Amino acid sequence: MRQLPHMNDLAAKPGVHVVTLYAQVHQLEEVEEIVTKNGIKYPIAMDSFWEAGFEAPVLPNVWIVGVDGKVLFSGRSDYDTIIESELAKVKYPGLGKAAVHKEVEAAAKAFGEGKYAEAYKLAEAVYDNTEDETAEADANYIMERIDDRLGTLTVRAETAEVMKNYRLAMSCWEILATNYKGLDDAVEAAARLKKLADDKTVQNEVAAKRELLKLMMSLDVYFQDVDETDAEKVIEFRKKCLGEYRTFAEKYKGTGAADNANDLVKVFEGLLPEETKPEEKPVGKPPEEGK
Repeated sequence: MRQLPHMNDLAAKPGVHVVTLYAQVHQLEEVEEIVTKNGIKYPIAMDSFWEAGFEAPVLPNVWIVGVDGKVLFSGRSDYDTIIESELAKVKYPGLGKAAVHKEVEAAAKAFGEGKYAEAYKLAEAVYDNTEDETAEADANYIMERIDDRLGTLTVRAETAEVMKNYRLAMSCWEILATNYKGLDDAVEAAARLKKLADDKTVQNEVAAKRELLKLMMSLDVYFQDVDETDAEKVIEFRKKCLGEYRTFAEKYKGTGAADNANDLVKVFEGLLPEETKPEEKPVGKPPEEGK
């Protein structure tokens, strides 16, 4: 908790990317309250700590991944010097180049500051007018870098829509509409974002996803009071999870959240001995009398 304000400061530094891997056991509302109270804007990966492959003797723990993709530090404090040392290697955050031709420096600087429309315009001007091949190549590199980012974000947004992951889709469209405003390929982003935000089906899907996460975290909290050495208690807990996810899948039928819940149903069906599985309630209309 004491580190959160400092993490906000780090996340605001160009070139630094902060991601939290949540590995505690609380109700969703408690986590949301902390996020709001502390003004956290960086991503928080829920239920993803162990899947990320990181190990820590105690929590919280901080890992610093350097510009070469290698973990440079793992610990709880005294990591600012390492961060500053790595940042010194990054003149133009996100560009992937530490140096460019002097004619292209203004474009590279704008790119590093997140002014992508300005960077593209400056690079394009150099590309069209320079007589220096190196300057032309660097200018083209910047334009291609921006085009690649635009393409990646657009594909990610459109794919997320198909997968009914609307929060991710809206996040991508918002980045395109805000950070890439002024570029032709980002023109439709604001309209796509508004269309999703105003769509009742999307609103229901987002709400259903939140309810599923809320249920999952609630069951995690419940499990803390289960004696793991008592086989019967563990079976009862698994039966509870199976029943809760079946009920959720039926209630939110037709949503991506229901599909996710059904995946969890299969998981818990596989964890229970056949004779202990709760009977599945029939779905649909009752038979007519006499039939």
